[in-house]
Amino acid sequence: MSSVIFSGNSNQHLSKEISSILGLSLGKVEIIHFADSECRVRIQEDVEGKDVFIIQSLSNPVDEHLMELLLLADAVKRGEPRKITAVLPYYGYARQDRIHRHGECLSAQVVAKMIEVVGFDKLITVELHNEAILGFFKIPVIHISGLSVFLEAVNDLKDVVVVTPDAGALKRAQNFSDDLNLPLALIEKKRDLDHPHKISSMKVVGDVAGKTAVIVDDVIVTGGTLVNAAFLLKQEGAKQVVALATHADFVGGADKILKESPVDKVWVTDTIHLPLKMHFSKLQIFPSASLIAAAIRKMIK
Repeated sequence: MSSVIFSGNSNQHLSKEISSILGLSLGKVEIIHFADSECRVRIQEDVEGKDVFIIQSLSNPVDEHLMELLLLADAVKRGEPRKITAVLPYYGYARQDRIHRHGECLSAQVVAKMIEVVGFDKLITVELHNEAILGFFKIPVIHISGLSVFLEAVNDLKDVVVVTPDAGALKRAQNFSDDLNLPLALIEKKRDLDHPHKISSMKVVGDVAGKTAVIVDDVIVTGGTLVNAAFLLKQEGAKQVVALATHADFVGGADKILKESPVDKVWVTDTIHLPLKMHFSKLQIFPSASLIAAAIRKMIK
């Protein structure tokens, strides 16, 4: 039974790296975006009876990349494959995983339903914002921890305390600290629900004085929370602040904000493509292709 890998436009470099590790070439596909922002997809490979993997990070512009994914799935489905697997290095809308106020939608669940309805048989994804999202799916989901790529680098640091940026990320940071047998501290914060990405108050719970504080999170967006956390940690005596996150979903000049911040190092993976103009001296990008390729390899007949 042969396999075919297709890629959307969101992260072609990562798709090629994954395919190379697996010893496969990316399948030929035509993706056209019209002036009115509509998208048309046409696959140019025979997929009948084959296992098909479609790689697409649902990163900015999220809706455009989501539509590419859905249309790719429909195009493949019409070719009568054996199975179709969505490979989402980054699952967009994951932060909208719960209803905070009356009248809000549950966007992460809506996206899950769209993925199922269009015909995917399985999903592979990396570092979901909240594992509860797994419960939104009826199809099998393989959930990979992207933080494992940082373990060796953090192990090389001295006097480390792992810091969770908020209570919601506690389990993720706790698992990471347990893997390295490191102490854990918490930044307790309250969000302003009326203003996205705005924090109303923050305080440190735990001992960070004289230590290298490693902030562990799933995604960096504006960088504002990290900057505030770094100021707070250094006020509490941390000698160095390292921010690490699986996904670098930089918006609003996050690269400049982090470059000029008290954060000493920013470590991310390549699940989201970052153009060279957004790279800066403190940034180090860790490869994720081997993690994703390993999950796919288990499914290739």
